[in-house]
Amino acid sequence: MIRTHKRQSGAALIIGLILLAIITLLAVVGMNISNSELASATAEQLHQRSFRAAETGLEHGLDGMFKVPPGTAAAVVATPVGTDGSPKDGGGQPIDKYGTSIQYRGEGHNIGGFSSGFSAFHYTVLATGTSARDTTTTLEQGAYIVNQTGGQQSYSALP
Repeated sequence: MIRTHKRQSGAALIIGLILLAIITLLAVVGMNISNSELASATAEQLHQRSFRAAETGLEHGLDGMFKVPPGTAAAVVATPVGTDGSPKDGGGQPIDKYGTSIQYRGEGHNIGGFSSGFSAFHYTVLATGTSARDTTTTLEQGAYIVNQTGGQQSYSALP
């Protein structure tokens, strides 16, 4: 029996370890990319939720204009209110909230298309929506109430 020993240099082991290191590196890079995309998507979702809460506040503020009498110089500020359908925090309170601020800006006379007995009462409604992680969106809307004045700076309640 003749024994011949071939010299093995271990090249397959070295190539296998290099391939394993490359695959591990690709997996780590892929995980980092997915984590950053998840954080970006979460931030966008929270921004959208705060924007929707601010829009809700704007709608409530526009509805609340009728309760602010003309000539009121100070702004009417509503305390933050939770939006309908908002997820709840640990204490059962809504996470998404809105606050509104309504300010009377003045009266305009001689409005085009109307007779001289009408005036436009200008208001500014400011709404702030908040969501988780201190996400905040602020919206501002100017609006007018056109009504018959009868020479006075007041108007009766509109339907």
